Amino acid sequence: MLPEEVQRRPPHVRPLPPTPADTGAPARGVRQAFAAVGDGLRFIRGHRLIVGLLLVDAAAMVFTMPQALYPVLADEQFGGGPGVVGLLYAAPALGALVGAATSGWTARAGGHALIGAVLLWGVSLTGFGLTALLPLALVLLALAGLGDLVSETLRSALLQHGTPDGLRGRVSSLWMVQATVSPALGNAAVGFLAELTSASAAVVTGGVVCVVAALAVAAAFPALRRATLAAPGD
Repeated sequence: MLPEEVQRRPPHVRPLPPTPADTGAPARGVRQAFAAVGDGLRFIRGHRLIVGLLLVDAAAMVFTMPQALYPVLADEQFGGGPGVVGLLYAAPALGALVGAATSGWTARAGGHALIGAVLLWGVSLTGFGLTALLPLALVLLALAGLGDLVSETLRSALLQHGTPDGLRGRVSSLWMVQATVSPALGNAAVGFLAELTSASAAVVTGGVVCVVAALAVAAAFPALRRATLAAPGD
C-alpha cells in the first residue's frame, strides 16, 4: 500500500508552458511541415557552432566507417575466420562501454574535448588499418569506440545546449537525419575505396582523411573550439 501523500499525487507530469513558437495555430499539412524544416535549416545556417558540429560529425562518420570491411580484414589481414570477425565487431563496443561508464567528466567539457575525441577515433582507425597484430588491432578498435562514444555524447549535448527551446525539435530531427545517413555513406565509401585499392588501404585512407577534416573544421570554426558545457564559474 502506497503512503497517502503519494496516492494523492496527480497521475501525470505537469505540462510545460508553451514556447512563443507554439502559441499560434497548430501546424497542419505538408506546407507547414516544410516551413518548420526551413526554420531549422535557416537557424543552422546562421549558427557557426551548429554548423561546426555537423561538419565534425560528417568528418567522423562519412570518411571512417570500417565495419563493412571487418569480414575481409579478418580473413586477409588477421588470418582468422568468423571468430575474429566477432572480436572486431565487439572491440569498439567494449571501448564505448568503458567510455559510457566514465563519461561523467563530459558534463564540464566542450569543443576541445570533442575535437580530441574525433581525432582519437581517426588516429585509432588509421593504426587499426596498418597493423596485422590482432591484439593490437582490438586495442585500437576499443580506443576508437571510446572516442566515438565521447564525441557522440559531446556532439549531442552541445547541440542541445546551443539550440533555443523553440527550435530544438526541428534542429534535432535534422541532426538525426545526418546521424542516420552518414554512417551508411561511410560504409559505402570505404567499401568502394576497398574495391579500388585494398581493405587495409581504405581504412587507413579514411582515418587520415578524418583526422585532416577534423583539424580543418576545428581551425575554421572558433565557435566550436570555444563551446563548453561547464556552468559559469566551474
